[in-house]
Amino acid sequence: MIDKTTFMETLRSVQEIAEASQAPLSREEIQSYFGEMELSLEQQEMIYEYLMHPKQETAEQEKKESAKKGKAGNGGNKKHSRPFQMYLNEIRGIPVLSEKERQALYQRLLAGEKEAAAQISNQWLKRIAEIAESYTTGRALLEDLVQEGNMGLLLGMEGLTKEQEKAEQEDDRTEEMSSLEAVEKRLELFVRAAMESYCQETESADYNENTILAKVNLIHEAQKILAEENGTIPTQQELSQYTRIPVKEIGDILSLASKD
Repeated sequence: MIDKTTFMETLRSVQEIAEASQAPLSREEIQSYFGEMELSLEQQEMIYEYLMHPKQETAEQEKKESAKKGKAGNGGNKKHSRPFQMYLNEIRGIPVLSEKERQALYQRLLAGEKEAAAQISNQWLKRIAEIAESYTTGRALLEDLVQEGNMGLLLGMEGLTKEQEKAEQEDDRTEEMSSLEAVEKRLELFVRAAMESYCQETESADYNENTILAKVNLIHEAQKILAEENGTIPTQQELSQYTRIPVKEIGDILSLASKD
């Protein structure tokens, strides 16, 4: 299993290298940085797409784009680079699958089909962009949040497949997948947790109030999902494992919420 801390640290280091490089990094160069990690082919492809995602243009170009948007009546407050705006326009055209089709996709993911992860990621592009909008601040930019959310989704899908493998090994049978709503809520928790982590790093103390409120919501959603799945009230340890928030912090947040 991939060590998530090492993975994210390596990813951000390679991202800095990619941004500083005059020429795009090749797939082989990118893979060399993750050489000691056992990554599947779809994970390697998602990492490559993540690192090759169009980065923000220069400050002067941003200023011009912002001015154009302001004249067009777009509010002038969303500073997207031209490539990223093209990306947002493109993902709006992605057709939405029905519940039955999405359920089938997740079943394929749990069955070990590599192509399913890429198709699921494609379905989540618009949702991740919508979630990222609520976390955007002066320092936490939308396109960076989208990237973090995409990586959170990747980790969430990995977590689902690992749990399925464990269940099969322990029971020697394939357990029925949780409801579509529960699975998608769980993946959304991973997406939001990744964005939360990024916001904490970029906003520091200025972001604390909003961060606590968002984490309260995350924990509340996790409580409902775990209670539905297990039939019992989840422990703080289970919530910590589910949300990737430290146990002590979960205890502090729950205590704070109970006083309100």
